[in-house]
This record gives sequence, C-alpha cells and structure tokens, in this order.
Amino acid sequence: MENYLLFLLLMLTAKNGLCQQEKGCSKSMVNSCGDCIRSGPKCVWCKQLNFTKAGEQEAVRCDTKAQLMKRGCKREEVISPENTVDIVKEDPLSVSFDKQQKQPVQLSPQKISLRLRPGLPITFRVSFKRVQGYPVDLYYLMDLSYSMKDDLANVKELGKDLFAALKSITDSARIGFGAFVDKTVLPYTNTNKEKLLKPCDENDQECQAAFGYRHVLSMTSEEDQFKTKVTEELISGNLDSPEGSLDAMMQAAVWGKESTKEDRIGWRNSSTRLIVLTTDAGFHMAGDGKLAGILEPNDEQTTHLLDN
Repeated sequence: MENYLLFLLLMLTAKNGLCQQEKGCSKSMVNSCGDCIRSGPKCVWCKQLNFTKAGEQEAVRCDTKAQLMKRGCKREEVISPENTVDIVKEDPLSVSFDKQQKQPVQLSPQKISLRLRPGLPITFRVSFKRVQGYPVDLYYLMDLSYSMKDDLANVKELGKDLFAALKSITDSARIGFGAFVDKTVLPYTNTNKEKLLKPCDENDQECQAAFGYRHVLSMTSEEDQFKTKVTEELISGNLDSPEGSLDAMMQAAVWGKESTKEDRIGWRNSSTRLIVLTTDAGFHMAGDGKLAGILEPNDEQTTHLLDN
C-alpha cells in the first residue's frame, strides 16, 4: 500500500510541475527578447507587430509557445532559439604512437562551438581511444616509516616488477622514485637531535635520518638505475600512526604543473602520468597541522619538502 501511495504522490508532484510550466513564464523581470529567453528554457518571444494591446507591457510577448499562439501570435513570429553544436576541429583518432608526432589524437572532436540557452540541456558525442604504445610516466612513492620494516623487501621487489609491467604495455615507459615518512616536527616526529638522525630502535643499524618527503630518482628508462636506487633505501621513523603520504603526493603532482618552473621529477607533457603509493598506514589530512602550529594549508608550490 505504501508503494502505491508513493507512486501516486510522485505522479501528482510531476503533474503539478507540468501544470505550473504550462501556466506561462514569469514576466516580472522581462523587458526584452533577451530577458525572456534567459528567464526559462520554455520561454519564447513573440515579435509580431501589434501583438500587444493598448496599455499592455512588452513583457506579455514572453510566454510559452502554446500560450503565445493561443493569444494569436503566428508560429513564424515566435523567437525560440535552440541549442546548437558546431564541430570546429575533428581530426581522426590516431592508431598508434609515433615518436615523431608531437601529440597523438586520442580525443575527437578536438574543438567544438556550443550555442546554449539557459536551462536547456544538450547532448553531444565525444570519442576517446588510447593509442597503442602511448608513453607512460610512473612515479613510485615508497613509505619508509618504521612500521614498513617487515615489508620493505617486498616493496622493493614490487617496484622492480612495476617496471617490467610497464615495458609490457609500451616501449616508451619511464619510472621515477621518491620516498616519504612524515613532517619532522612534534608531535609527528621526535625532534631530539639524536632521534632525528636515527629515529629507529637502537639495535637497528640500517636506519636513515627522519624526513618528510625526498625525491630520489627522476624519470628514467634505465631499469638498472631504478633497481639500484630502490635497493639502496633504508627505513626511517616517526611517532604517530598516520604518515605524510598526501604531502608527498602533492609535491610530486605540483612539480608537473605547467605553471611551475621547476620539475625535478621529469614528467613529460605527452604521457600518461601515474603515481603508485606503497604504505601500510593512513594519512594526515587537512587540519592535522594545527597540532604542530601549522595553520596555513598547502599552497601547491614547489618550495616545500625539498630536503625535509
């Protein structure tokens, strides 16, 4: 019974909306044809001479098409602009990646011109096709906090497998590498000088100083170089459970922005950009910085976390 009542309520609501739409357009702010068209998707303008009666405002020329024709406006005298789509540029999609070609065509059309009226939706078709062998730039971000100690060997092997997987997809694959822990301030990291230099347990000989984010290797196609850099990494440490993974990801991303002059990572403009994050913990989020007296949000610049 409840379903029938809900259905009836929806039908009455829809019918009420249609009835209100058929009643006409609001004329309170209409002084011209342009005002009329902007007032609603169903509003049209009658340009017919002598359409208005003595004492009537020009706003009576604005109404739904049915209402205007009912008042005597001829069909050909009704101004009712429709949405239009004009294709300006539509190069064919590329089949494969050509290194001599600056930018393969993967999206078609490339440029269109839309003429729209407020409130009236429009649908147009866009085709996308990933070309075979399209370049891929992958940045490998590794969590080197102390909790990753037991997993570090597996994570290093994963990085090596990633490079092999990329090579099976495209001949134009490059990989970079960065590492992160957490901000080197309290309460995230022990700021005692000795603990900053060796944040791990006393018995751990292989331990590097605490840091926030460190860029290790710029994009390269040399597999041996990548394997060497990953293998050389040592564990570090911090105090709390969440890590500074978002700081690291933000830094890696903004280095690829066209507005920045510095790009240590080496992102290519014509490539698929991927960031692979390996971690065993959650991340600090907006507002956590207040615990350390850091009140301003990240400004998406390249001047942060360079050597921290």
